[in-house]
Amino acid sequence: MERSDEHYSNYFVQSPSTVFHPEYEFQSPTRSDSAPLVLSSVNEFPMYSDFLKNSENNILYEDDKKMLTPSQTSNSGWWIVLQIGWRFLVSFGVALLVFYIATQPPHPNISFRIGRFNQFILEEGVDSHGALTKFLTCNCSTKLIVDNKSNVFGLHIHPPSIKLFFGPLNFAKAQGTKLYASSHESRTFQLDIGTKNRAMYGAGREMEDMLQSRAGLPLILRMSLISDFRVVWNIINPKYHHKVECLLLLAYNERQNQVTMIREKCRLVS
Repeated sequence: MERSDEHYSNYFVQSPSTVFHPEYEFQSPTRSDSAPLVLSSVNEFPMYSDFLKNSENNILYEDDKKMLTPSQTSNSGWWIVLQIGWRFLVSFGVALLVFYIATQPPHPNISFRIGRFNQFILEEGVDSHGALTKFLTCNCSTKLIVDNKSNVFGLHIHPPSIKLFFGPLNFAKAQGTKLYASSHESRTFQLDIGTKNRAMYGAGREMEDMLQSRAGLPLILRMSLISDFRVVWNIINPKYHHKVECLLLLAYNERQNQVTMIREKCRLVS
C-alpha cells in the first residue's frame, strides 16, 4: 500500500476565490463569495471632473460671448452717436446765443403820417333795395416811416393793416404788401386806403352835417403791423408788434370846393 501511494500524482486545485482576473472573469452577484460591485462617481476623479467643468464653462462662455457681442456693439455705437449729437447741439446752441448777443438788433423805430385826402365825396343815391341814402367815395394816402438801426440784419415787415372809423363804424380798410428795410436804413413807404360808393345810410347824413359845421368831421385811422429780424432763420427771429392810432379832423373848404384835412395827430399805441 505504501508503494501504490507513491505512484499517485499530487494535484492541487486552486480555489477560484483566491485569484481575481478582472479582464476575463465576471463574478455573479448570486454567489455568496462574490465581491460587491462598486460604482465610482465622477467626483472621485478630480482631474477628469475639472476637465469637464472647464470644458463646459469654456463652451458656455464662448456661446454667451458670441450672443452678447453684437448687442453690446450695437448699444455702444448708438450711445456714441447720441453723445456726439448731444454735444453738437449744445455747442451749436451756445454759438447761436453768443452770436445773437454780439449782434442783437435794436428795436426798430416806426412812425406814421397822413398824407392827404385826395377824395372825400358824399353823394345821395338809392341802394339795391330802393332805399335813399348817402354814398361815400374817399381816398387817403399815408406814409409809413421805418428806421432800421441794425448794422447787420434787414427788417422784414409783414403786410400792414389800415382801417378808417367814424365812431364805431369801420367804413374803409386796406391791406398792404410785404415791405423790407435794409440794415442801417431809413425808408418811407406810401400806403393808400379808401372806399368807393359805400352806402352810409344814417351815418352819411351825420358826416355831411359835421363837414358843414365849424367843429369839423372827426375820423380815426388805425394801423397795425408786425416786423421781424431773421437772425438765424426761424430759430432766432425776434418779432415786434406795432400799432398806430391817428385822429383826423376834416372840414369842407368852400374856396377849393372839396374836403380837406385841417388837423391830424398820430401816436404809437404799442
